Amino acid sequence: MNLKMGIDSYKPGWEIVLKQIGVSFDQFSLSDKISPDKYSVLIITEPHTSKENKVIDEFLNAGGAVLYSDNSILDRISYKTRKVRFLCSEENTPFSQVGLVDIYSTIRIARSNNIKTIDSKLNILSADYGTNLILPFNINELILNCNSRRKKFYANRKELPSEIVAEVSKGKLRKIVEKSLEYLHHKRDLPFVHLWHQPHIDKNLFIFRLDTDFCSKKDAGEMYKICESNNISATWFLDTDSNDRLNNYALMKNQEMAIHCDKHYVYDNLEDNYNNILKAEQKIKKCGIKANGFAAPFGDWNYSLDKAMQKMELKYSSEFTLDYDDLPFYSYYNNEFSKILQIPIHPISMGRLRRSHFSENEMLQYYIDLINEKLKFGEPVIIYHHPHHKHFDIFDKIFQFVNSKNFGNMSMNEFNKWWEERYKLEPEFQYVDNRLSVKFDSENVCIKISITDGFTISQEKNIQIDKIMLKPHFKTIIKHDVKRIRKFHLRDLLYNHESRRSREYFSKD
Repeated sequence: MNLKMGIDSYKPGWEIVLKQIGVSFDQFSLSDKISPDKYSVLIITEPHTSKENKVIDEFLNAGGAVLYSDNSILDRISYKTRKVRFLCSEENTPFSQVGLVDIYSTIRIARSNNIKTIDSKLNILSADYGTNLILPFNINELILNCNSRRKKFYANRKELPSEIVAEVSKGKLRKIVEKSLEYLHHKRDLPFVHLWHQPHIDKNLFIFRLDTDFCSKKDAGEMYKICESNNISATWFLDTDSNDRLNNYALMKNQEMAIHCDKHYVYDNLEDNYNNILKAEQKIKKCGIKANGFAAPFGDWNYSLDKAMQKMELKYSSEFTLDYDDLPFYSYYNNEFSKILQIPIHPISMGRLRRSHFSENEMLQYYIDLINEKLKFGEPVIIYHHPHHKHFDIFDKIFQFVNSKNFGNMSMNEFNKWWEERYKLEPEFQYVDNRLSVKFDSENVCIKISITDGFTISQEKNIQIDKIMLKPHFKTIIKHDVKRIRKFHLRDLLYNHESRRSREYFSKD
């Protein structure tokens, strides 16, 4: 039995998501009969002819499983359309841990007596013929969405922090696809196997990013002491507008240096973005600093910026207006994949908490809650700070908490190198007589094996499934008031005005 996903058409959004999850997949043809032993799940992303639909139905009738998305099944059943800003998963479904997912798009809801509901709030359905799921949105289009807007983020208090971030919750959509594939494998009594998205088998990953705009020597020194005393290797994105600080960064040990900007602004053309990055690189080179990464001012991203980074031959970048709280990926725009690995972070900094009038105890609790949630779901924790905002004692406590939970720590470039190795893998998973055989060329990447009763993370290449030690699947209690994060408040207008004024200020020569 080949544990491989078959997809009817290579679409860049789907390729991004499937590579993030780390499944085995390739494109299949509907010209001939397909055996359920060849593909564990077929992913159908577009309408097909009646003859091709017959091949899909035969696959289902023979015991296969199908995931329909991108309106692929809607030529066969009636549906209604609805514009939505967001959806929120239902309790006690396979998708409960998804929570609130921003769509800002049209969804199509199937209407038929032969349709049953799997998650009524996400509008995830299943037709009553065979093992299948129907997603109501176009995964490909949503993953490729490059729009941004201000969003509020959940906290256990009335006033919430906000930031201008990616419009679509791409990380949540990736989770929906992953949970869909897991659900369909379990329905077939098959293990769901994919590459694990963290370097360590027994610990979560913690990455700390620092943006040094307006940072004094004193503040940089204080932040460095806190990192050093807690054995945290951070990645410092250097604002090079002031030359007097750069030599100090070159002296820091076990810290990575990368580029933030020379002028604190992202332009809408290639030439200005390239010259801005080039000028910053020239300055840090004089101090003996070699940079592989970049993080844009304000978290802004556009195609011209990406082309400038590629021209500079940088390796990775991190802009939360493109994506946040997600796994790394190579962006796609203008019919091509970027060569720059995008590493999403959690976009709320201490400055945004302070702007929303958090007390120091509330600031600390915000990050503790965030870290605990990502720890629970096995997700990397990547947070950031501006040292000129100070609050060094809070980060001292955050680092102590991280170390108490036995996190593994990497710089962003170390994670970039590891993910690049993972990305190039083309795993093969064979399942015969309750035994899993794994094939891919790396000793640095683990796999996750999920069965109905639980999951495990493993480095083994030959595994007897009924002998593995299982951890329980993640359970989620959906916050009853989570929808308030999308409720409009007049402060949103104020913060948007402040953001525009700040960008206008830095755009001036």
